[in-house]
Amino acid sequence: MGLRIYLLLYFGYSWFSLNFPSILLLIMVSDVKFKHIKSDQIHKPGLFGLILIYIPIINDLQGSQILSTEDKKRFSKFKTEQKKREFLTARIALNKIDKGFSQKISYKGQRPFLKNEIDHISLSHSNSFGIAAWHPTLPVGIDIESDRDQFKKVSKKFLSPNEINKIESSPNPKLARRIAWGAKESIFKAADQKSLSFSKDIQLEFIATKIEGKGVANIIGGRQYVVYWSLFKDSRKNDHAIVCAIEKPKSLRIVLTGPESSGKTELANSLSKYFKMPFVPEYAREYLNKKNKEYDLSDLLKINDAQTKIQKVTDGEMVFWDTDIITIIIWAKEKFNTKNEIFEKSLKENVPHFYLLCNPDLDWEQDDLRENPNDRYRLLREYQSILTKRRIPYAHIQGKGKIRLANAIDSIQSQVF
Repeated sequence: MGLRIYLLLYFGYSWFSLNFPSILLLIMVSDVKFKHIKSDQIHKPGLFGLILIYIPIINDLQGSQILSTEDKKRFSKFKTEQKKREFLTARIALNKIDKGFSQKISYKGQRPFLKNEIDHISLSHSNSFGIAAWHPTLPVGIDIESDRDQFKKVSKKFLSPNEINKIESSPNPKLARRIAWGAKESIFKAADQKSLSFSKDIQLEFIATKIEGKGVANIIGGRQYVVYWSLFKDSRKNDHAIVCAIEKPKSLRIVLTGPESSGKTELANSLSKYFKMPFVPEYAREYLNKKNKEYDLSDLLKINDAQTKIQKVTDGEMVFWDTDIITIIIWAKEKFNTKNEIFEKSLKENVPHFYLLCNPDLDWEQDDLRENPNDRYRLLREYQSILTKRRIPYAHIQGKGKIRLANAIDSIQSQVF
């Protein structure tokens, strides 16, 4: 049995400056000089949660039992064993992200998705590697390309005249064409839009000049994508290009959450002023003050309904929410010892892009609506449990005053596109 190598990458970008993405690898190939980390250090995927795994093509077909019903049908139609191994390898890679994902695969046209999940996936392969990408909230596309001369021969079919001119005058046209193809292939997968012309409808705002980089692309209809690419060498010194595209949200939703008296409102207000972006206050306070602080489970349902409506109509490139449905889920459990399916459904349908989980390392400030002064750290673990179980990206915010604000700003700027 040969050595099998698994690679896990996590990408984080800066929304405003598009700083170079950070990359973490679970296990690294010896001739790819990236940071090596232990798997138990990745307890959450990070902001936006993009996970990408690629593995060498397997040597046999013994793992075909992991395939979903629909994939088994597709698998049986391949005429060569090589095609079957490539197909299966990508599904094995997906299972490295979460065991059992492969058996949930279904299709919308040719686009794979996970049944009963809001997650987004993309699969690809070359004759050497199978690759899988997973994202908790945003459409994602992935492609892997070896070095091929055909890209120049067919360049007019996938590049606009303007792109061709820019590529031909670039320092490395061969690399630029290869990445451009991978970018458009990835965007095509993520967009899932019929009759999308590579040369006319997908326009790149970048030309690849280095073996690792990022850029932005637009498609007809106004959607925008962030593209990341990286080249790596295998054990035989052959290089492979990974290209990933993620749809850029028109409005980035960031929630401040955590137990009582953990500075959520003050921090949300400060972040709103710093980034000059909208802030949605906690609706529960407004509601309960009108009710003279008396409430039952039906009131929590009304609070959730109103809060969700307010959040949906508050628009901006980035929007800060002071709490969301997770607070109500924990509230219902703690106060009424109940788990309401309406709340669970609301969370699944309105998952924000990022959470700032506020640590209760601040002095308790009493007010008429607060009830748990001595239980804040246990409740903090409840919040962590929900976020981790659902694989929702979050950052743990600690510190006081300016330090706390700086930590929150750093968490956003270092990990948001």
